[in-house]
Amino acid sequence: MISSVVKVLGSAALVVLVCLAATGRSDATVFRDRAAFNAASQNLQTIDFETVHIPENVQEVEGVFFSSIGGSAIVVGPNGTKVFRGQSVGEITRVTIFLPPGTTAVGCDQFSTPMILSISTGESVTMDQSNPSTFVGFVSDQPIQTLTVLLDFPEPTPTAFIDNLSFGQARAGNEPPVPQILVTTGAGRAAALDSVTNNSEAFHVLSLHNFATDGHTRVTLFIVGVAFEPTDLPFVKVQAEDQQQHLFDLPCEATARVKNLNWMSQVTVRLPDALAGAGNVNITVTVRGKASNKAPLQID
Repeated sequence: MISSVVKVLGSAALVVLVCLAATGRSDATVFRDRAAFNAASQNLQTIDFETVHIPENVQEVEGVFFSSIGGSAIVVGPNGTKVFRGQSVGEITRVTIFLPPGTTAVGCDQFSTPMILSISTGESVTMDQSNPSTFVGFVSDQPIQTLTVLLDFPEPTPTAFIDNLSFGQARAGNEPPVPQILVTTGAGRAAALDSVTNNSEAFHVLSLHNFATDGHTRVTLFIVGVAFEPTDLPFVKVQAEDQQQHLFDLPCEATARVKNLNWMSQVTVRLPDALAGAGNVNITVTVRGKASNKAPLQID
């Protein structure tokens, strides 16, 4: 399954997606209690809309994209705080939230009833008077591309109100999360930028445009599934595999969250001399013993 998001990182526009192989039928658990949802999830990011300064026609917040059939706005909601409002049109209310790549856990508070919430893997729940909880969460073993809030009865249908939208990954017991390298649409190349020029591949081991005295190019890779902080640097390993299956270590020099996109992490590596002229290589990022997908990168 594929999730995609368009963002501008520095001066370079990247269209990025992460491809995760489906392993059969999806099996998502529905939660009506936020504490239980939190316990089953990890790397959760939450949008509470209090600091969102987009009064009308909300289309994107922190890398999450919204589509509402009747238009949208940030308003003071039924709970007295700022919330996302998806307006109904006659007898139809439909809000679709396009989630970041690698999302396998999503939940929110939803304040109008009745209303049906569903995810792209097929699971759904109806918000009605039979359950006093305003929270709905889903945790899946497959990537969740979208969360949809829908009602097509009665007429007029109520407006949808959404707050505290949380998204992240399913927790696999006590196992650390598995990183996923973002790749570009179409060609499926590793989403990577020169850390100084923000140019994309092909990269050269040596460059005149860098801040280091050694003249070596630094490349930044973009990761989902893990939430990097600078202190995570010792636990990250990046390797390149050439066409003869030789492995090369790429020294990691920095780890961090991506500015304004906290659900995305980045790692900056130095290209070693041994990779000069390597051509097409496969990059792997390993975090605390968990290896990512392989993503191709061109080193000239």
